Amino acid sequence: MTRAAVGARLPATPALVVGSVRHTRLTPIRRDFSNRHYQWLIDLDSPPQPSRLLAPLGDLRPEDHLDGPMDFTTLKSQVLQRVADGGLDSDRVRRVLLLAHARILGHAFDPMSVFWCLDESDALVAALIEVRNTYGGRQVYVARPDAGSTGTTGATGNTGTTGTTLRDGFAKELFVSPFNDTTGRYAVRLNLGEDKVLAAVRLDRDGRPVFTAQVSGAPIPATTANLLRTAATHPLMTQQVSAFIRAHGIALWVRRLPLYTRAAGGPYADRPERVGRRGVLAQRLVHRAVRDLPITLRYPDGTRVGAGGDADPVLEIVRPAAAFARIQAHPKIGIGDGYVAGDWTTAPGTDLADAFAPFAQRLGSILPQQIARFRRIADRAIPEATRNSRAGARANISAHYDLGNDLFAGFLDESMTYSSALFDAARPVDDQDLTAAQHRKIDRALDGAGVGPWTRLLEIGTGWGELALRAARRGAEVTTITLSAEQAALATERIAAADLTDRVTVSLTDYREVTGSFDAIVSIEMLEAVGEEYWPRYFQVLRDRLAPGGSAVVQTILMDHERLLATRNSHGWIQERIFPGGLIPSKEALLEVIDRHTDLAVVDDFRFGKHYAHTLRRWRTAFAANWPRIPSAADESFRRTWEFYLAYSEAGFATGYLDVSQLTLRRPR
Repeated sequence: MTRAAVGARLPATPALVVGSVRHTRLTPIRRDFSNRHYQWLIDLDSPPQPSRLLAPLGDLRPEDHLDGPMDFTTLKSQVLQRVADGGLDSDRVRRVLLLAHARILGHAFDPMSVFWCLDESDALVAALIEVRNTYGGRQVYVARPDAGSTGTTGATGNTGTTGTTLRDGFAKELFVSPFNDTTGRYAVRLNLGEDKVLAAVRLDRDGRPVFTAQVSGAPIPATTANLLRTAATHPLMTQQVSAFIRAHGIALWVRRLPLYTRAAGGPYADRPERVGRRGVLAQRLVHRAVRDLPITLRYPDGTRVGAGGDADPVLEIVRPAAAFARIQAHPKIGIGDGYVAGDWTTAPGTDLADAFAPFAQRLGSILPQQIARFRRIADRAIPEATRNSRAGARANISAHYDLGNDLFAGFLDESMTYSSALFDAARPVDDQDLTAAQHRKIDRALDGAGVGPWTRLLEIGTGWGELALRAARRGAEVTTITLSAEQAALATERIAAADLTDRVTVSLTDYREVTGSFDAIVSIEMLEAVGEEYWPRYFQVLRDRLAPGGSAVVQTILMDHERLLATRNSHGWIQERIFPGGLIPSKEALLEVIDRHTDLAVVDDFRFGKHYAHTLRRWRTAFAANWPRIPSAADESFRRTWEFYLAYSEAGFATGYLDVSQLTLRRPR
């Protein structure tokens, strides 16, 4: 338990602030209500860690605040950054105390949270007031104390408290209630003392107060006994807060108080396009997901949903009914198809990959658990036609890689390498040449496999021949196989142009059909096209084709094992529109297959997922710039399909949802 500095009369933390909340509307009609209430007061440097048994009664999560960080250290950093952005001296801040609701049985709702930013003497440097509405939106206001209020004597007159009225107040920006527009200014009064904690706001319009809200209470130590007692006398606190606010709204509606729109702050006229029963559930789930994410959904009438700020991504919902109907019909496919069809898009200034990032960071917690349990009912099964049998594998590879070599030349670098580059960590990525980074990746794989003069090398997955060329220039004898006729044709041309046909053989061959013995095997991002059913056969081929003591380097994209278990039997947008038959493995799944079906030893696991994000952004930039000049370019929907695919993939690697590894395996002597 962290206490305030010696001599300062601040509450010990963590504490439960037990008291009441009161709302008063002064005009055009008067109505007020109050109810018993409690919140938590914690120090971000030493947050409480309740037992698993008590966590449902007080689950304080950093991701419920500001930009949704996953730990309290990052949350404190975000607070300090907001203080600095507000023109205040964040270097003076030593402690940050947070007054907020915890999740109760997984339910999070907190109309107002307060961050007290204190210096080394516990004087107030700044306060952050985080306001939320019932639509999932939020606004963070940074305020400074009035002159004379930052010392050791606060508004209560008690030495050591930090009671204060905040200087100037701030303009109301967030649409909080349909009974108030976004005009007016807030005045805020805070008190942080050992006997009383208070946070009060007053909305003034045209020089007159129109609304006040206040939470106050006495802090008590957050012991197990106090938590159990408080939870029993104030059951389902966050649920109560939500219910009271809605009941208050119903009472005002019954009394015919005028309604205001979220879009323009005027009376309701043009409501958002009606989403029928075919999309209403999807819309509710999407709204629930974005209410805590730094992103904004904007409807045609200007209605905004989400917790995004001015600098955060904005998604334009162009045709709401169609967009949510697609998602409800096929959740994993409908989002991408909606973008391709133009049902939704990004606002000017919003990058598509940046818009995906908040979702990728919290993918495992976006859906409510009670909904997530039933996702298998909505998941599409993997089509039988996309099984990676020998015939199926040829069809799947052709569907992607035989779209036309000029298409891939339109966004790849001059090496025609369609896998993650490896940039020099000692230099800024933006200053580096992509071709050089691709060669660095290839050379590392060749080095890991021990490829040198006279090495008998098998490459599984030719691409357009760059790895075979670099291996041949080392003096290796290369056999490279592919199932793509387009790739084989161009790779053969490039090898002939380099006068290396005596060292490289290109073959349209399935990996299961290869014979012979090789000193080394390299396979770059081909494993994702093998399919889980055939992973054992793939690694058995590596083992059987390697000479004793030989090494294989397999570069593969990886996902978290829990995500693999959750998605391995379902059919998603990437499989439907980009890579039929594809499945990204986890390292745990691969190790199990290797251990069970071979005697290969994994001797190295080199990860460089962030490099893939940089690679994909380079590709997407080139794709957009060169699209009008690509001869095989199809219609606008094709362009948006590939734009979505490249941006979606980039966000996965940028956020760590996906990774890429060069696994080095060795056959025993």
